[in-house]
Amino acid sequence: MNKFIFNDYFHEPQRKIAKRMIFKGDNVIAFVLNIAKGEMLPGHTHLETTLFLQVMEGNAKVVTDGNETPLNVGELMQIGGQESMQVINTGEGVLRLFVTISPMGSEDFARDANI
Repeated sequence: MNKFIFNDYFHEPQRKIAKRMIFKGDNVIAFVLNIAKGEMLPGHTHLETTLFLQVMEGNAKVVTDGNETPLNVGELMQIGGQESMQVINTGEGVLRLFVTISPMGSEDFARDANI
C-alpha cells in the first residue's frame, strides 16, 4: 500500500510543461502533468495502451483524432493509445492533469520531464 499527496506533484512549469511521476509499476504509470497557461501538450499517440486523464485544476481542451472535447475539474477522460491526442490549457492558470497509462508502454513515458 502506498499513499500519495497530489500537491507534492503540483509544480509551476519553468517552460511549458512539468511532468512529475507519482508511480511506476509493471503494468501502469501514474503522473501529474502541469501545463502552463496558454500552452499545450503536442499531438502524439501511446501505441497499445489506455490513458486516463483527470483535471485536478484548470480547464482543458483535448483533441483526439481531430475531435475537440472540453475537460473541466473533476472530469475524467479515457483515450485509446492508438488515438492521436493533444491537450490544450484553456484556463487562466496552470492546468494540472492526473494521468495513468496502462500498460506502461515505452520506458520514456516513466520519468519526470520539463518541456
